[in-house]
Amino acid sequence: MGTVLREVRRFDHPGFASIRIADGVIDRVGEPDATWPKGDEVVEARGRLAIPGLVNAHTHLPMVLLRGLADDAPLSVWLEQHVWPIERALEPDDVYWCSLLALAESIRCGVVAIADMYFHSDAVARATSESGLRALLSYGMIAPSLSEGGRAELEKAERFAAAWHGKAEGRIAVAVSPHAVYTCGDDVWRGAASLAAERGLMLHTHLSETRDEVDAWRQKTGLTPPAYLENLGVLAVPTLAAHCVHVDAADIDILARNGVRVAHCPKSNAKLGSGIAPVRAMRDRGVRVAIGTDGAASNDRLDVLEELRFACLVARALSEDARSLSSRDALSLATTEGRLALNLPKAGIEPGDPADVVLMDVEGSHTAPPHDARSTLAFASQASDVTDVFVGGRPLLRDRRLLTIDEERVQSEVARLAKRLRRD
Repeated sequence: MGTVLREVRRFDHPGFASIRIADGVIDRVGEPDATWPKGDEVVEARGRLAIPGLVNAHTHLPMVLLRGLADDAPLSVWLEQHVWPIERALEPDDVYWCSLLALAESIRCGVVAIADMYFHSDAVARATSESGLRALLSYGMIAPSLSEGGRAELEKAERFAAAWHGKAEGRIAVAVSPHAVYTCGDDVWRGAASLAAERGLMLHTHLSETRDEVDAWRQKTGLTPPAYLENLGVLAVPTLAAHCVHVDAADIDILARNGVRVAHCPKSNAKLGSGIAPVRAMRDRGVRVAIGTDGAASNDRLDVLEELRFACLVARALSEDARSLSSRDALSLATTEGRLALNLPKAGIEPGDPADVVLMDVEGSHTAPPHDARSTLAFASQASDVTDVFVGGRPLLRDRRLLTIDEERVQSEVARLAKRLRRD
């Protein structure tokens, strides 16, 4: 038995078509009035736009709890004085409910896959498994050396990988995540790379996020963070690096030479006053760049559509060149490049592609007239236009109704948690 999405528009083809989903993949794309097997569920979707699901290549799901906290502080103050003290009080159950809230928001934004880094990672994985989304999950390690907590951190990362890599019908993969060069010592980094290589996992880290980070690291080691990691030999392991805001030409060559995938998080970087990554220069040198939102505490949304729009606009503004990042490029960052960053198979709207499909209403006043679907998506559409989300053919959102998460219960639990933390 399959599901037929009847009379949709495909973002890369003119006219209408019907799409049949079966066994987790797009089985067939045919004429709107084509004959389909008896027993198929038919979803009447005339006029809706079918797109490959969006990918959030870097976030911290449970940080929705901290949305709107210390809005006007720079990164170091924001983390050390506001975020970390609250996070130290969180229990696994707290992280579970906050993760569900973030996952509900993500589904409503048309996201089908996320890359997350946090702690109490089993709780994040449990929530992700229940949500139906795909994910690259990791435990964020912080330790100055192996002898100062590093061995325990690596053991936590290894246990998490053993418990969750390949689980949830294969939807969950695990990465090894040293938080950053300034929070993990060189022996911790080598241990993390060794663990990842032994288990066939990726590394996921923060890299060159602020000018202060880069200047301090150059003063301490004589190297930029990318050069330091290359010198350690850890970039031989497939690596997803978030931010890469302050990278020069030599750094970009290092990223390209080592096949590092970059998660560009422009709204978070802008809000924290960190700067904007040189996306065009990275792409020109062959670096694969995807889109991430970072955590909701520094964004304040997990809206990938809004993120790709901002990425496109700010790239053009910085370069004073409207060709810096086209609507086609921006959508690629949130779809094709995002899937590559997470090691997911390519997905489109063609037979044989994974049925990670999102339907969008493009008949609102703000999207009319629909001259070009890619331009509409990049510059006019919004998250509230998302009507349906399928992951591996399973519906997670139908007619704007969440099917896998009890949104009202989740919001109530997170409100209760926020009230408790305010008392404490």
